[in-house]
Order: sequence, then structure tokens, then C-alpha cells
Amino acid sequence: MKKSFIIIILITLFLIVISSVVAINIRNKASRVVKMENKAFEQYLNSEIYGTDVMTLINKADNTNKSNGVQKDTKGYYIKNNTNSIQIDIEFITDEEEEKTTTYKMEQILKLGSSEFIKNFNEAKFKCTSKDYHKETGKLAYIKFTHISE
Repeated sequence: MKKSFIIIILITLFLIVISSVVAINIRNKASRVVKMENKAFEQYLNSEIYGTDVMTLINKADNTNKSNGVQKDTKGYYIKNNTNSIQIDIEFITDEEEEKTTTYKMEQILKLGSSEFIKNFNEAKFKCTSKDYHKETGKLAYIKFTHISE
């Protein structure tokens, strides 16, 4: 009786250890995936970048949203979710003296066309002025670039 009880305890402990190791490996893999996905965007965020780079990020965000099945609202804008949506806003200074700005969503820029944006802003400089992450997953959720007047 004591022997079978000890064997059951040992088997239970073994299963708990195996389950814990598997859970830790899954969590570490998920963490590496999040870091890799974020890195694709974050490499552009700590410096001034050109309009072509902004367009690259907009296209990456659009592709990511599509592959993640992120829904759009009636206006065609991606709806923020709690896990994997990415939104990008571009702010342009329209009047420096009055400090007026206009902000466009990435979907508006995509609607006008990548080539048109690159044609007009290919050598313009932009700076990341805001970013946010999903609390649930740690994935990048929002980026705001501001056009730097020259």
C-alpha cells in the first residue's frame, strides 16, 4: 500500500514538472515571437526616418493586421483589439505659427496610394512622437510619426 502511494506521488510530481517545463517553453517562445515582431517596427522608432521608411512601416502594419484578421470599421479603419492590431498615425504640421497640425490614419494614406505618398514625402523626415503596446501581449499597438519641418 505504501509503495503504490509513493509511486502515485512520484508520477504526479513527474507530470507536474513536465507540465511546468512545457508551459515555460511555450511562454518563452511566445515572448521571442513578440520581441521579433516588435523589432521589425522598433528599429525605426528611435531616430528620424524618411517618408519611404514610414511607408514601409505602414505597409508592414497593414500586412500584419490582414494576416492577424484584424477587423475594420465602416470607414475602413482597423479596429484596435487587445492582442495584435497595429495602428499608425502620421501628423503633419499645417501652420507652424499657429501650431496647427493634421493627423492622418495609415488607412487614409494607403487609400491615396503608396506611390503618391512616396512621391511627395520620400525625402521628408519624420520622428516617432508616440507609441503604445498591447497590455495583454506586449505587442506594438500604436505608433505616431510627426513630420519634421525643415
